[in-house]
Amino acid sequence: MSQIRKDMFSGEWVIFASNRKDKPYNYKRGAKMEENNKSVCPFCPENESMTPPAVFELKNEGGWEIRVFDNLYPALSLNSFERDFDTFYESHDGCGIHEVVVDTPEHTMDITDETDKHFLRLFGVLIERLEKIRNNEKVEYVQIFKNNGPYAGASISHSHWQIMGVPILTSEQKAAFEVFEEYKKSKNRCIMCDMVEHEKASQTRLIDENEHFVSLAPYASRQSFEMWIVPKRHISTMSQLEEKELKSLSVFLKDMLLRINAIREGISFNICIQEEAKSTPEGLFHWYIRLLPRIGSWAGFEYATRCFINPVLPETAAKFYRENRH
Repeated sequence: MSQIRKDMFSGEWVIFASNRKDKPYNYKRGAKMEENNKSVCPFCPENESMTPPAVFELKNEGGWEIRVFDNLYPALSLNSFERDFDTFYESHDGCGIHEVVVDTPEHTMDITDETDKHFLRLFGVLIERLEKIRNNEKVEYVQIFKNNGPYAGASISHSHWQIMGVPILTSEQKAAFEVFEEYKKSKNRCIMCDMVEHEKASQTRLIDENEHFVSLAPYASRQSFEMWIVPKRHISTMSQLEEKELKSLSVFLKDMLLRINAIREGISFNICIQEEAKSTPEGLFHWYIRLLPRIGSWAGFEYATRCFINPVLPETAAKFYRENRH
């Protein structure tokens, strides 16, 4: 059962999903996270009965290449939610959508081993599911993300993505959309477009660029070696990417992931695709991807203040990435 409650002091929404405590975890816990080889992987071919039925499959001559299904342990669900009637606090039904996208049938395939053509097909599937979920009347915002490795929150080592359609506008997105709106009102321009032009001119935090995208280390990076991939063309959602841009992104993203792998062997990282919300004014937002290597974690100061301590300047991170070009 799921329920969403609002922190009355910070304005942040918290999802409570008690069923998540029962989800499988196939890493050995310890100082060094390793896969538990004795566990059976529910995402491998011939184990499809261990997951809910597929809602979408991309197939080839050998079987499925990409498989999408409802999360067996969803944080949000259209069928399993509960109401809270405490009128002192603000809450919301835990009604939403939570899907898993298994992007390869091969258990040991790393995302950086995939071909450019496979990335292109994957983006097509993600866009198809994005549009399907966004069209649900219960959904306000769709978050596509990948937890790669145990320190990035992955519980199953077999490569996969997740898509969550949530009924509320989260505080992170709400704050970002308000910044876009204020900048548009005051300057009649897009803040992301202006930032890209500034970073291209200064070169200090620019990592690389191709015809359609730039990669950069954001000026106030919250995490060490944080990287953004931003389209040069102003678009508000992944769905607006043209075929030539998707092909360009397929090559560019893989290149950037290989540079992240150069930080250290077996590094965990998150990929977060930042989308517009239904309530966002049309054309306001500028779509982008956040790549978040997981080096260290929050400590007491961050939890107490929500002010981040980052030991790696973005200029240093950008220089490292430029020097590890593939």
